[in-house]
Amino acid sequence: MFIRFPNKLQGRNHRNERNNRIHFTSKVKDTVIIPFHKFKTKILRLNFSCIEIINYFILLTIIFLFTVNLINIITIKKISRYSRSLNSSNRCENQEYISVLIPARNEERIIGRCVESALNQNYNNFEVIVLDDNSTDNTSKILSEIRNNRLKIIKGKQIEDGWVGKNFACKQLSEAAKGNYILFIDADTILEKNALENSVKFIKSQNADLVSFFPRQITISFWEKIIIPLLHFVVLTMLPLILVEKTKRTSLTMANGQFMLFRRTAYDKIGGHYSVKNRIVEDVWLGRKIKISGGKLIFADGTDIAYCRMYKNLNEIFEGFSKNIFPGLSFSTAGIIFVITFFFFLYIIPYIMLIYGIIINTGTLILTSIISIILAITIRITHSLKFKLPLHSAFFHIISSISLIILSINSYRIIKFGSGAVWKERKYPETMIKQKIRE
Repeated sequence: MFIRFPNKLQGRNHRNERNNRIHFTSKVKDTVIIPFHKFKTKILRLNFSCIEIINYFILLTIIFLFTVNLINIITIKKISRYSRSLNSSNRCENQEYISVLIPARNEERIIGRCVESALNQNYNNFEVIVLDDNSTDNTSKILSEIRNNRLKIIKGKQIEDGWVGKNFACKQLSEAAKGNYILFIDADTILEKNALENSVKFIKSQNADLVSFFPRQITISFWEKIIIPLLHFVVLTMLPLILVEKTKRTSLTMANGQFMLFRRTAYDKIGGHYSVKNRIVEDVWLGRKIKISGGKLIFADGTDIAYCRMYKNLNEIFEGFSKNIFPGLSFSTAGIIFVITFFFFLYIIPYIMLIYGIIINTGTLILTSIISIILAITIRITHSLKFKLPLHSAFFHIISSISLIILSINSYRIIKFGSGAVWKERKYPETMIKQKIRE
């Protein structure tokens, strides 16, 4: 079978049954006759060219993300190292009064260690205030057994309408605080002995209004090691941290509720936690408020001054990430679609392309796919080395990516079509957590 193409495809086509040829009749005499099997090869070649283009696009995108990550790794400010480099004239212990504020709800597993670490500091001028947010486990009992003059324990009020529980607890804590610097930490954050000294040195030397960071993340179970490092991966590949500090654009904001040190005047200026009363991802919103008010935000490396085990099993991971992802994308359906598409194309498709390239024995496709895969894994390795994350988890990045896609879909499902975000036995419907806050 042949396909006959005129030089100009004008006219009509018909089938010559005798010689089984498909051809076009045209006013133009000159024609090009292509055997059908060669025509089919050209179509396949065209499709393969599209695949190559997609693969090159994926590779170039990953190279760009690799570059952003490398810049962040090099330029991120390490609090402990920077503080050690300050000369003795900059020492500030006993100069600034710090309030360490800890909201706690059903934290019997870790609250004792958290409070003890906050009390056991080589800094002298501070207080620790813990709010028991109507816990239903042994949190209250454990707190009552800790004896220290610096420690103050307060009983949380019943949550008021329109508030997210943690934000309401932090609001009450701030009202009880006396410090001119206030440090909010989660109940599962453990401070090293030099945490207060180094962090207050850092915030003063940088003339910052808010300093935040990822503590060293402790991961024990398989799924913790697979999913938790994605926090670093997303931030360090998609957000130039130097711009978090240098620009006032609120879209370039990062903060982490596990450790947030405020200058008290800056915290009060933005309206404290009242300004984010119904926000699920309140840490980032507080960072945005600091920028809007003209303040300075720094997202630093605090690996050496605190550590945290966020979740202890898959159920907690599923619930925690599901409550945060969709709100973290400002309840944007387009944002969810972007995240799913982004991770699927960049970190899953290369494996599919690699298998396809091996099947059809195409070296270019194999090579570009391998480079894309290696670069993604290398990014994860840099995080493991820099932030003391489990090294072997880097080689399971494809599983991490699939997991994030599933978590994103679930976050969208439960908040958009389900009962809303759920955390610590409390439910927050979408209508409440999306509502605009009246100033």
